[in-house]
Amino acid sequence: MGSASGWRAEIRTTLRIIGSLLTVGGVALLAFVAVTYQHNSNSPTTHHWTAAERAAGKHLASRLSHTQSFAAPPQIAAVQPGIDPATRMVIPKIEVDAPVVQTPPVGGVWQVADWSVGHLSTTPNPGATGNGAYAAHDDIKGEIFKRINELVPGDRIMLYARHSVVTYVVIRQLTVDPSNISPLDQTAQPTITLISCAPYWVDTQRLIVQAVEKTRSVL
Repeated sequence: MGSASGWRAEIRTTLRIIGSLLTVGGVALLAFVAVTYQHNSNSPTTHHWTAAERAAGKHLASRLSHTQSFAAPPQIAAVQPGIDPATRMVIPKIEVDAPVVQTPPVGGVWQVADWSVGHLSTTPNPGATGNGAYAAHDDIKGEIFKRINELVPGDRIMLYARHSVVTYVVIRQLTVDPSNISPLDQTAQPTITLISCAPYWVDTQRLIVQAVEKTRSVL
């Protein structure tokens, strides 16, 4: 009987220790989430770029704001910009080469595509005047936009359509609250906006990278 009582006492002690460890772990996790959210809650804010990088982005946006020419081989008629939707996105700096699918808003909500880059189909196609919106996951189902925070002014983003490829250069990066849709405002020059969640595995904010058209050519 004595050994049985001792065995039960040991079990109770072990359970109390496990319970205490779980409690401490839970509190630590909640504290981490709270601190991370507080750190990222000032919206919008530029995302870790230096003053020099922000200035470089503004300079690029100004320099590329003029009308772009359309380079087409003699045997192929120039394709009107903005007609064909994107089918592929390539970002050499962060080794992205992914399909692009059309994602229409449903009930006022734009769902992020899985294992692809999703183009908000109510925004302009590649090369068209205005602001084309593209979103992908950063921490699940392909993690295609996991590293877009590494992009700096001048980095290239290529959008391929059926007959053309448009190259954009990064000019801006910022972090906003999920309810802030101002980064999707339309623009006077061909622009694209990449959107993903941040911070990694927390996803309380939205990371924005914007780029303007630099060159356009026919495939």
